[in-house]
Parts: sequence; C-alpha cells; structure tokens
Amino acid sequence: MVKRKIQNPYTELLDKFNRKEVQYVVIGMSGINYYASNAAETFSTQDYDIFVKPTIDNVRKAVLILKKLGYSVSTDEGEITSDCIKSITRYKKTIVAQDAYGVMFELVLTVSGYTFGQMKKNIRIFLSGKVPIKVGNLNDLLTSKKLAGRTKDKVFLKRYKRC
Repeated sequence: MVKRKIQNPYTELLDKFNRKEVQYVVIGMSGINYYASNAAETFSTQDYDIFVKPTIDNVRKAVLILKKLGYSVSTDEGEITSDCIKSITRYKKTIVAQDAYGVMFELVLTVSGYTFGQMKKNIRIFLSGKVPIKVGNLNDLLTSKKLAGRTKDKVFLKRYKRC
C-alpha cells in the first residue's frame, strides 16, 4: 500500500499566510473549535473564518495566496480583481474564497466589538502539525458573537452554555 499525504486545506492556507507574513486571527466557530477537548465538542460550520488586518497590503497578500491556491475569490459585489483591493479594504468587505471541492474561507476585515489589534493582542497559538495557527482568545470570540447579536449566534451561545 502506498502512503498518501492528505493536505489539510486550512493548515495549508495558514502556513502560506505565516510564510508570507499575512496578519490574521482565526475567529468565529472556526476559532472556537480549537478550544474543544475532543471532536464531540466541536460545532459544525460551512466556512472557516479569518480576521485579516484591514490594510491594503495585507488584504492584497491574502487574496493573492488564495488565488495561487486555486480558490475563486469574491465579495458580495463579484470576483475580486487587483484594482478593487483598495475599495474592499476601505469599506471592510467580507471576502469569500471557495474551491471546486466546496472548501470555503471567509476573510473578514471587521469583527463585532474588536479592532484587529485588540483581537490579535490576546491570541493563542495552536499547532496543526508543525504549523502555528493564530486563534482569537476564547473569551473574545464568545464576546464578539454576543455583540454581533445575530440569531444564529444567540442559538449557538445558548447551546454552548449547556455544554
């Protein structure tokens, strides 16, 4: 039997972000799941949420990496081109990246209750193999969900409290 190395798309992207010095913090359910003691304590989500520092250079680097990895990259206004990065950054648009297999990332440039600097100040580093993953502080992630006030966040927080 031939051993095949299976690449984790989340680790692959964050490894590239680390190597190219993209400033990021994993947030949302994606971040909260890193704090689970075992797989039974994780919560399902359709995407992987990453808070990227909202500067033109940082956003440009992140988008370029995603495109090089074969992701289609867009905002609610359509596909991202190099000349719209400045506008995306200024208006803090959410960037969605998806591949042919349905792997999806959301790069957000704003988070409820926190600036990028505030969220980054309290990060915790988790390892995926040898790759360091920068994850928001659990309390910050939960507070941000509470402040967002979305129905899905309220449902999650109620369920999370019971666990």
